[in-house]
Amino acid sequence: MFRAVILGSGASLPTLQRQSAAVAVQYEGDVYLLDCGEGTQLQWRRAGLRFGRLRAICVSHLHGDHINGLVGLLQTLSLADRKDPLLLCGPAGIRDYWNAICRYQGVGLGYPLDIRESDGGEVIRGRTHSLTCALLDHGVRTLGFSLREDERPGRFDTAAAEQLGVTPGPDYGRLQRGESVTAASGAVVEPEQVLGPRRPGRSIVYTADTRPCAAAVQLARDSSLFICDGTFGTELEREARARGHCTAAQAAQMANDAGAERLLLTHISARYHDARPLLAEAVDVFANTEVASDLMEIEL
Repeated sequence: MFRAVILGSGASLPTLQRQSAAVAVQYEGDVYLLDCGEGTQLQWRRAGLRFGRLRAICVSHLHGDHINGLVGLLQTLSLADRKDPLLLCGPAGIRDYWNAICRYQGVGLGYPLDIRESDGGEVIRGRTHSLTCALLDHGVRTLGFSLREDERPGRFDTAAAEQLGVTPGPDYGRLQRGESVTAASGAVVEPEQVLGPRRPGRSIVYTADTRPCAAAVQLARDSSLFICDGTFGTELEREARARGHCTAAQAAQMANDAGAERLLLTHISARYHDARPLLAEAVDVFANTEVASDLMEIEL
């Protein structure tokens, strides 16, 4: 099961309603943190997330509203006696950033921090999923991230299994894992006899700061949930372009082009105390759109 928790849905200026950018994605017991704006660790606690489940922190770029919560969170993990290694992934420069923090603030951690700089490609290969990234168009080196589940077995046909004489219980699980079993009659039952067509894996894609670009569309291709920069309304399209952001309508067009199932607008400018106009613009282009709010949870 995928679970996305929006820890911060705001842009560069945090408000009482919207903290700076951060999204936690949980899958198979592991939690991946995408961006770490100011106040992220407090939002983490409010969301009831467990620090011990954190496997990786993925920073899109080095602007303050996406990274200013990093030092405090990493120190908190150390004070909580974390010993397991933690992956920190980001664009070129994130290693220098961390080395400067250690040098000038005297920060030391009680666990290994594995820092990886990337220009795109696979970051993590899990047992049944992968985390990849791609360079976007924001004016500075900025990554988008995709957490994708591998292709899944087809749905299990209980009626067919019963008809073939398969004993309910562990044998059902073996068939779902692709193993053959022996029925009570002695006949061998193969997985394809009780499983439907294989299903595509679910996926969550995050592009917090970007202009409309082909790389974001490709990253979000056929995604289950596309979390995308929707900083401004169409009336500020020129400003969005100058600052390296999308309007809500442009985000919706990318979701449409990508064949995404669901769009969630995030990185909302503080000038929009009421985000309903942004939602209306996006829905005109891509119907299955929502606007993110802090501590919002989505399960897939």
